[in-house]
Amino acid sequence: MGIGLHTASRAQHGQKGFSLVEMMCVIAIMSLLASAAWPSIVGMVSGNRLTNNAYELRGLIQQARTTALTEHTYVWVGFSSITQSGAPSLMVASYVGKSGMSSDLINNNTQLAAKPMVLKNVQLATAANYQTLPGLDVTDNTDAGTQSYTFQNSVEGQANLTFTEVIAFGPDGQASLPQTSGGSLQLEECLGIGLNAAPASAAKPHTVAVQVHGLSGQVAVFQQ
Repeated sequence: MGIGLHTASRAQHGQKGFSLVEMMCVIAIMSLLASAAWPSIVGMVSGNRLTNNAYELRGLIQQARTTALTEHTYVWVGFSSITQSGAPSLMVASYVGKSGMSSDLINNNTQLAAKPMVLKNVQLATAANYQTLPGLDVTDNTDAGTQSYTFQNSVEGQANLTFTEVIAFGPDGQASLPQTSGGSLQLEECLGIGLNAAPASAAKPHTVAVQVHGLSGQVAVFQQ
C-alpha cells in the first residue's frame, strides 16, 4: 500500500501546470511579438482605408463627368483640406453650372451636383509622392495642384471652404484645369490627384493616386 501511495504522489506531481515564472516568460514573449507585428497591422488597415477612399473618389469623379455629359454643361470637382473629429480629412464637392458656360464657376452661378464627400484620415499628396506608382502615366500627367485657380464655397456647415485643387468637365466629357481668370479651361492629357494616409507614417507612407484622362475622361486608381 505504501508503494501505491508513493506512485500516486509522483503522478500528481507530474501533472502540475506551468510555474508563475514560466507564465511570465510566455506573456513577455507574446507581448514582444505583438509589439513587432502592430505597426504592420496598423499599416495594412491604413492602406486598405486609403484604397477604399481612392475608389470612392473615382466614383464621384465619374459621376461628375456623367452629369456634364447628360446635362450638356460644365461640372467642377473641388478638393479642400479640412479637419474632422480631430483628424486630417479631405472634402470633395462637385458643382454644376446653371447656364452651361465655362464661366459659371467664377461667376458663382453653380449648384451642388451631388452630395459632398468627406474622406477621413486623408491628405492631398504632391506629384512627387505618387509619380512612382506602378502603371501611372508619368509622361503626360499634370498634377491637379499645379493650377493656381481656387474658389470658396460653403458645404455642409463648413463656411467658406477654399478648394485648392479643381478639375473641370466640359459638355463633351473632357477633363481640364481651370485657369486664373475668365473661366477659361486648359485641356490636359492626364490629370492626377494624389492621396496620402494621415497621419502619415515616416517609415512607410501610404500613397495612392487617381488619374483622369483628359480626352476620354476615363478615371483609374493606382497604388502599390
